Amino acid sequence: MVSTNAVPNVIPPERDLFPPSPRVIYKHAPLTQVICQLRFPLLLKIESEPPADFQERIRDRFPLLERIQPQMPDLPPEIAQAMGIAIAPAKSEFAFRKEDGSASLSLGPEHIALTTTKYTRWEEFSSALRPALAALIEIYRPSFFQRVGLRYVNVIDRTALGIANVNWSGLLQKPMLGELGVPIFEEHVSDAKRNVRVNLPNDPGCAMFLQHGFAKKKNSTEIAYRLDFDFYRSEKTEVADAQPTLDRFNSMVGRAFRWCITERLHEQLGPTPMELAQSA
Repeated sequence: MVSTNAVPNVIPPERDLFPPSPRVIYKHAPLTQVICQLRFPLLLKIESEPPADFQERIRDRFPLLERIQPQMPDLPPEIAQAMGIAIAPAKSEFAFRKEDGSASLSLGPEHIALTTTKYTRWEEFSSALRPALAALIEIYRPSFFQRVGLRYVNVIDRTALGIANVNWSGLLQKPMLGELGVPIFEEHVSDAKRNVRVNLPNDPGCAMFLQHGFAKKKNSTEIAYRLDFDFYRSEKTEVADAQPTLDRFNSMVGRAFRWCITERLHEQLGPTPMELAQSA
């Protein structure tokens, strides 16, 4: 089960991208991946020393450790020099993983990131992120964050939902459809993808990058629909403001998803109000 999130709307409705919506848990949630990444100025201590203290702080949740060496350009140094290509020293990173492989926490000299393929609700995801973020701040003391991002990738599979014969125009709201909103186009379009980047009202330096469109299912000719939301702040973020920024992005994600889909798809996903899900 996966939740969509909404908080009381403190921005006037006409100044918000997405209207308020009740927070729910979806029984048939389409989420395939959730990624949170924070980037900071280069910390040589992470690059030069194994993160032993950091590992101890998060080892109960992420017991498996893998050192990841980045791929270097496959060019002899003299050829790279002749071509004017600067080959910088490789920056290794460390991946701390859950035993079942459902989530991983990566730490590099310029970033920390949490990725999961089994998202349930923000509170659970955040409970894994907060100790790691606290360990980063206490052990390595980044001066600030250069980018704070939260990304939710959804794949809507009509067959899995039992609505294989329902047109996309019955599942997605009109602003999302473009040419698919025209019956003759929807009948014959073989591929459709859109990218939209929009600045968030009343949130200077923050934006949403929305990628959506057809996605082919593995080992199948059937088409699914991908809704990929990336909320981010690309301006300097003080360390103390990182978690509140992520909390705010999370509150927008559920409203954004609900804005994109019709009532029919919403009901087909099996929503349960959050207050009922918590009491069950």
